[in-house]
Amino acid sequence: MTRALPNWVDAFYEYTEFLPSPKLFRKWAAIAAIAGALERKVWVHSQGSNLYPGLYTILVAPPGVGKSVLTYRVEQMWRELPDHFVASSNITKAALIDELNAASRTFVRPRENPPTVTFNSLKILSNELGVLLPAYESEFMSTLTDIYDGSRYAERRRSAKTGAIEIDNPQFNLLAATTPSHLNDFLPAGAFDQGFLSRCFLIYSGEVQVRPLFEVENGRDELWKTLKRDIRRIAMLYGQMKFTPEAAKKITTWHMNGRPPAPEHPKLHNYSTRRTLHLLKLCMIASVSATDDLVITEEHYDTALGWLLEAEHYMPDIFKSMASGGDAKAIEECWYYCFQSYARKKEPVPESRVYQFLQERVPAHNVERIVEVMIRAGLLRVSMVDKIGRAFTPKEKHRLD
Repeated sequence: MTRALPNWVDAFYEYTEFLPSPKLFRKWAAIAAIAGALERKVWVHSQGSNLYPGLYTILVAPPGVGKSVLTYRVEQMWRELPDHFVASSNITKAALIDELNAASRTFVRPRENPPTVTFNSLKILSNELGVLLPAYESEFMSTLTDIYDGSRYAERRRSAKTGAIEIDNPQFNLLAATTPSHLNDFLPAGAFDQGFLSRCFLIYSGEVQVRPLFEVENGRDELWKTLKRDIRRIAMLYGQMKFTPEAAKKITTWHMNGRPPAPEHPKLHNYSTRRTLHLLKLCMIASVSATDDLVITEEHYDTALGWLLEAEHYMPDIFKSMASGGDAKAIEECWYYCFQSYARKKEPVPESRVYQFLQERVPAHNVERIVEVMIRAGLLRVSMVDKIGRAFTPKEKHRLD
């Protein structure tokens, strides 16, 4: 079976153009989909051990930004992969391990040595992280951390019926969605200093995509079918992936030179220590997105590095959104700021001051959108003031509710 699409990630990105989802989310949903399809069947050998392309990907955005429409489509693809396993959405730690234990995969390789390969791989998909993880339980987080690394997992149950569970070659692939406010409530102090979050790609976007309600399909159904056929082909790949000498030189130089440009936010310090491993995984995905030959070229490396740096550019915005309590709280605080200023000075508030106020509380790319929402909602009225330009008069307090 040959593949029809020149690049699977690009094709998924094109297919999802009609969805009200941020561009960054569409790209990373595709990346996560491939990671799940590959399971433990391809790897790179680095620093004495095999590294597999399993990912923990969490889409972070305010409500209504189009997260679940993407996770739904990835789930459809994963569930149609023959002999693959997808976990229940609402599950305890013990039940998750039981499902992983049951997710035994034997990959048959005729005329190869060994002729079969056995591992346990489970895909976890959650439209709302709070359903999967309603509370931050250290034991559960430690289990997710241990299994991410792919090492042998064992636990002894208290129940005599269950006995011990031993899994030699475990793997999880996680794709979840959540909001900044949930992260703020969910994560305890110091969570970013622990192992679980350093293994996660936290993909943030506040971009709002407004799409036509009745867009003409123009062959979209056929593209969807082709995407599903090609990911089945990707799921059949097996073997060690090799870097071309040029690609190996590039990633080695990047690694030895301190992995520039490195994230500067203090909460990303532990994440930063794993960036080379993250990039190696993305290199594998970039390669199999385009070809079956299990070779990572310079082009694949450049693509993977672009994915990494683009995601990291927006990661610090998560912490702003967490601190501000999301858009609703930012709108409330902005209105109150404008109301207090107007009450004192009896004159409209200059646009520059409103923008400056919001930039200290929300990601920069959200500022203009929040202002426009407040104008459309009647919370701010636009006026033009001599020597100042555009300014805002807030809605009266007794009419706000």
